[in-house]
Parts: sequence; C-alpha cells; structure tokens
Amino acid sequence: MYRVLAVILAFFAVFIFGFSIYAFLITRDLPDVRQLENWKPPEASVILDYQDKVYNELYVQKRYYVPIEKIPDYVKKAFIATEDKSFYSNPGIDIFGILRAAIKNIIKGVAAEGGSTISQQLVKNLFLTPEKSISRKIKEMVLAIRLNKVYSKDKILEMYLNQIYLGQGSYGVEAAARTYFGKSVSNINLCEAAVLAGLPKAPSKYNPYANPDLAEKRKQVVLQRMLEEGYITQEEYQKCVERPIKLAGIIRSDNFNDYFTEVIRQWIVEKYGEEAVSQGGLKIYTTIDTALQMYAQKRVQQWLEDLQNRVGFPKLSKEDIDYLKDKYENQKVSPETLIKNYIYVAKINEVSKGKIKFSIDQVNGEAFVKSAFNLKPGDYVYVKYMENGSFKVLPFLESAVVSIDSKTGGIRVLIGGYEFRKSQFNRVLQSKRQPGSAIKPIIYMAALLNGYTQISYLEDKPIGFWDYSRNKEWVPKNYDGNYYGTVTLRKALAKSLNAATVYLLTQIDFDPVFSVASKVGIKQKLPRYYSLALGSVEITPIELANAFATFGNYGTRCEPFFIRKVVDKEGNILYQQEPRCEEVLPKPESAVMVDLLRAVVLEGTAVKASSMPVPVAGKTGTTNDYADAWFAGFDPDLTTVVWVGYDKRKPIGKGMAGAEAALPLWMDIMKYANRRGVYKEFPKVEGTVYIPIDPITNKVANNNCPGKYILFVEGTYPTVDCDGNQVDFSQLFAKPEEQQQPQEPQENQPNVETNPQPQENTPSTDDTTKDNIIDILKSR
Repeated sequence: MYRVLAVILAFFAVFIFGFSIYAFLITRDLPDVRQLENWKPPEASVILDYQDKVYNELYVQKRYYVPIEKIPDYVKKAFIATEDKSFYSNPGIDIFGILRAAIKNIIKGVAAEGGSTISQQLVKNLFLTPEKSISRKIKEMVLAIRLNKVYSKDKILEMYLNQIYLGQGSYGVEAAARTYFGKSVSNINLCEAAVLAGLPKAPSKYNPYANPDLAEKRKQVVLQRMLEEGYITQEEYQKCVERPIKLAGIIRSDNFNDYFTEVIRQWIVEKYGEEAVSQGGLKIYTTIDTALQMYAQKRVQQWLEDLQNRVGFPKLSKEDIDYLKDKYENQKVSPETLIKNYIYVAKINEVSKGKIKFSIDQVNGEAFVKSAFNLKPGDYVYVKYMENGSFKVLPFLESAVVSIDSKTGGIRVLIGGYEFRKSQFNRVLQSKRQPGSAIKPIIYMAALLNGYTQISYLEDKPIGFWDYSRNKEWVPKNYDGNYYGTVTLRKALAKSLNAATVYLLTQIDFDPVFSVASKVGIKQKLPRYYSLALGSVEITPIELANAFATFGNYGTRCEPFFIRKVVDKEGNILYQQEPRCEEVLPKPESAVMVDLLRAVVLEGTAVKASSMPVPVAGKTGTTNDYADAWFAGFDPDLTTVVWVGYDKRKPIGKGMAGAEAALPLWMDIMKYANRRGVYKEFPKVEGTVYIPIDPITNKVANNNCPGKYILFVEGTYPTVDCDGNQVDFSQLFAKPEEQQQPQEPQENQPNVETNPQPQENTPSTDDTTKDNIIDILKSR
C-alpha cells in the first residue's frame, strides 16, 4: 500500500517538476505586461460635416476609449457578474473556475467551458493568438497573474471594457452602446447594460440585431447573475426582464462604401500615414453637407436607373465585355455566401419580356428589367443582391455630382458615381471628359473683359476653319442644324449657338480665353484649336465646378477644399484650413456674366430651370453623339455640376443633351439644397446698371418699343433709343415708389429675400431728377 502511494507521489512529483520546466520554457519569452502603461488601443476616427455633426467613421477597430470613472457601476457589475464574479478577489486566475470548467468539459466531451477570468481574456486579446492549446492557456494564466501584480483592478477593468469585442464591428462598451442604443455608455440604463454584458461569450450569436430572441434570453441570464451577486434588486430584475430590447437601428452597415469617405481616408493616409487610420482617435471636421450628400447619392441612383430604362442598355464593346468577363470569372459565390446590398457581375442566360435570368458562379437568379433592349444571352450585367433571393439590375450609366459653397470653396456634395461598391473610380476628381458647351462661359467672360457687352453682335453662319487637330477644314454647326445670322452675345450664349461662339473666339483670340480659364481654376492646358469653343478639351467636373463657382461668386475664386480641421484624441489641432479666396476677375464684368447665365435659364437651353423657386444661372453641355451630358450652374450661394455618361465613351441615347439627361437631376439636387424655403436673390454689384433694351434694334427701349432689362457695366450701355434719339436719362424712368419692406412669409409659402431683378416692361416717362435716376440705375 505504502509502495503504491510512494509510486503515485513520485509520479506526481516528476509530473510537477516536468510541468514546471515546460511552463518555464514556454513562458520565458512572454511580453512584459508593463508595456500596457502607455497602451493606446485603436479607436475610430470620426468624420464630421460642415455643421459638426457625425457624417461617418474611419476605423480598423471601431472603438472610443472611455475612462473607468465614466462607465456606470451597473455596467461594470454586469460584466463582472457574467464574466468573472471573483474579479476583485482573484489574483488574475480563478482556480475553482478552471476546475469547474474542466469537469464540465470532461463530462460533455468537448471544450464547452473556458474558465477564463477578465484578466485572462484581456491578456489573450492583447498578447496572444486565438489558438486553443494547453501552452496558450498556460501563457494566458501566467500573464494574467503578472498583470494583476502591476495594475489595479480598476485599471484592468478599464482596459478590458475598452478592448473587448461586442459584435457589429464594435470594440469596447462605448462603441457598442452607440451601435446598439445610439447613445454613450454613460447614458445607457441597467437593462441595456445587461444586453452588452451578454455579448462577449458569442458576439454574433447574441447580436440583438441579428438574433433578438437569443439576445433577450442572454440578457435574462446576465440579470439573473447580477441578482445572485446582490448587484440588483428583485424589482430591478423583474423590470428589465419584462422590458424588451429597444435598439437604435442600423444607420450605416458598410461605412467605407462612400466616395467622400474614401477621399477623406486617402487624405489622412497621405498626410499622416496608414497608422493614423489603424490607430484612429481623430476628429476630422469637413465641409460636407450630410443631408444634401445623402439625398444626392440616392437621387443619382434613381435618375440613372430611370434614364437607363428610357434609353435601353448600351451595346458593349469588346473591351467592355472582356473587363466584365474577368470580373465575373473571379467571383466565388454560392447561395450561402451572398451578401445583402453587395454588387456582382452576372452572366445572362435568358432574356424575356421584362425579365432576365442569369448566373453568378454557383448562384442562379432572375431580375426584372423595364427595357431589355441590347441585352442578350451571354452578355454581362451588374446586379445587386437585395435579400431573400431577389436581385436588382443596375445601370451602366454613370454620373458625377459636385456641389461647392461658392463663397468659401467648401465642398458640400461629392458623388463620384452610381455607387462606390460598383466602381471606386471617383469621376468628380479623376474623370476627364469633354465639357461641350459648358466651356463657353469662359470664352464669353474673356469677351466681356475685352469690351463686349450682352448686345454686341456676333455672326452665326457657316464659316470654315482649318482644324489642326484633325488636319482638315471644319465648319461649326449648331445643335439644331440652323444658322441665325447676326445675333447678340446674349442670344448666342443663351441658345448655345456653336457657330457664333467660334466666330467670337476668332475675334478675341486664344490668349484672353486661356487667361480666364487659368484664373477660374481650369488646370488643363487648353489647345489652340477653334474647336475649343465647343468644349474639345478634357477637364474634370471639379475644375468646371470651380470655374462656375468663381462666376457665381462674382469673380472671386475660392479654392475647393473638404477638410476644415483635424484634431487628435488629446485635443491637439493637427491641421486647419480656412477658405482661400482671391478676386481673379472684376466684379462688374462678372455680374454681367451671371446675367448672361441667367438668360440661359430664362430664355435659353436651360429654360426648364426657370421654374425653380430660387433664382439660378448656368449652362448646359453636350458632346458629339450625345456621349456626355452636363449642367453646371449656381444659385446665390451654391454651385453644382452634374455630368452623366458612360465611362467608355459611347452615346447615352438619341436626344440626350445636357438639358435632358443632366439638368433635371441638377434641379432636384438644388431644390433639395433650398428645401427650407429661404431664397436669396443675386446681389447688386456696384459699377453695373440695368437698362431696358429693345430686342429688335438693341437700343434703349421707350414707349414705342418695349424692352427687357439687361445688365451692363456702367458706361457701356447704349445712349440712343430705338427711335435714334439721344437718351435723356433724367426722362428714362419715373422715380419708383419706395420698395415695400419684406413681409413675413405666409404659412407654407417660400420666404424670398427681396432684391428683385428687373422684369420685362415698358419704361415710364414721368419727370424726375437726373441724379436720382442714375443712383437708381446703379443700385438695380
């Protein structure tokens, strides 16, 4: 008996000795837990909009570090009761817990219980790999003991509550509280704390968004343990058991699928390195208008889908087909791995009226299409997986939209395409396209600076020019195929007359145009070809927006920018940018340019926009074969440019000019921008005068020849009336009645800031003094 006992003791001693040596060998190179003294876990960086409201987040791990004193006691107790009830008394490991877990595992025959304390979970997440092995468990226990020798229990709990993964991409209790309940952890209640404390065991399984019933049961387990530990009363327990989980709702589930966010991310990486994104904790104050950006993105998608249905799907080139085929063949998809809202390339198997059937690797699907024109078996299309086996066919048409605060240069909207997941190519900043007639205002601005007025005459007739770009004669043609002979500068721009514009370029030459283009922000080198007048140069939408914003800001160009300030987690300002504005064009001539662009809306190619509740000005643009459709324009505050077309140049569809394919989208975005109903008028500019002009003689109007008001730089207007008489300005107008004070807007009526433009009318002949008349003219 004693011999047997001696053998057992000897065996046990050898085992302990061997195990000690083994434990020493595998733990001698463990990291020093004291390095956590300067531990800074990765945090989310917050992107704020122009009103300092949260727009989005950048993170590798979505986390917001919060000190222990800002975490409510019931949150701490909920985690302690659930994860480590002896936390404040154990040395980092719980021997009884380990034995209890080991017995349960032996009984069940699987590793069902871990027995890890909060300290063990923390060191495992910070220092060790997730492998399941005896050696890793030993390392975990040793590190947990060392951790408790160096740090206080509150510090360990603080690190744990900021490190632990709690599902839905959230690390730490602060991020989880925001994700699930839409508020800071300091503001959650006991019942919500129980939901969070139930997540560490299996974040996906107990995710209340994905599995609300399981989350509810897990919450009750946490509450029961808190009750057993004396942390809550029976009344509190019952109240929370009876109260269902109320979630904030998922606002954005895929944060980086956004053109503007990607621009911000790239800027941060370029300026501060990848570590700035991985470590995070930054506050990035931007110029974006969240509501307008979100509306514009949604409206762009709806518009492109509707437009694609109207014109039919395009005939794909071999290059298009090869590109899509490559993407299709590199997809590994099964019915089980389909992701909601994810975009796939599908191969068409069958086309019937209003429907196509297709395949995506191992997945077969079908989707409705309003127009199957040009679609046939073997072709490829983009589809988005919605849910429950349903798909949506996406357009090939793309768009770019950018809105700029004309007075500061702050970018309010940046939509680089139909959807970031479909194409990461940012067409606002990267796509160079021919602007068509949208380039013409630059030429007309150069003319105004060289003494032209709105009623200067141009020749709109077939004139041949040698085109050096094509090495042959070229005769400009107007959009409708007609020529209008001698026309005014105003009519030529309003009606977008090509022949007249080329004629104007021959009169003023290239250098004044190049000078204006450079001043308003066009960075591309412009060619010395007369086809430049029709937009043969390739520029980006952001360049065109900069140019039109300069016109809309009466000659003051503000450099476009999108980041106002960057602040680190300690509150230090790392970067700050104020608007950088410079007067590059004289205000009076710029004001006349605005009036010319108003004519495009009131009587020209963009007359659809004359129905807008806010006064706007702008210019349409269309390239050959309707391959590009543009509208660039502004109201008194905001400039917006819209481009629509295909990435690989091809016709959008017959008749799809800028006024048809781009202007309606522009109007919707600008209406939303002015949705509050407070409308401004374009301001008066010193040194300019409105004069009533007879449209037949282009002389000053009188009773015999009613006219419309047209803006002139002071001293450049005609001094002879339509009858050939010298105009006596003291007899031109009666002294008008004092302008009425603005009235409070009626309910449901827009509030217009009164500063009205002159309307078409017949001038009065009542007497007044010359000085009063000239003052009135200058102020209008």
